[in-house]
Amino acid sequence: MKLSCLASLAALFIALPAAAQPSTRPMGPGPMPVFADFDGNGDGRITEQEFIDARSKRIAERATEGRAMRGLSQAADFKEIDTNSDGGLSREEFDANQSRHIQNRPMPPAR
Repeated sequence: MKLSCLASLAALFIALPAAAQPSTRPMGPGPMPVFADFDGNGDGRITEQEFIDARSKRIAERATEGRAMRGLSQAADFKEIDTNSDGGLSREEFDANQSRHIQNRPMPPAR
């Protein structure tokens, strides 16, 4: 009994310093993308293909960093963001979606 208690305490003292080290990976949701991140050709309008390409790139980058994109299944698709249904996103439509997303995005659990 005493031996197992001592072994448990020894394991705790060995693991404690490692657990106290700060993570090198940033915590939290990270910065929100801006209009220019999605407007691939810089013409002031985001096409559906530019939207798909930019979102896919962001998902891949986050995955290689080991950071899941929380709430991705609830993210609006292009047609939901294109509120005037003209086949492109204006800066206003993009910004309105980002504002809604910020209000609704899940926060990481408290540490």
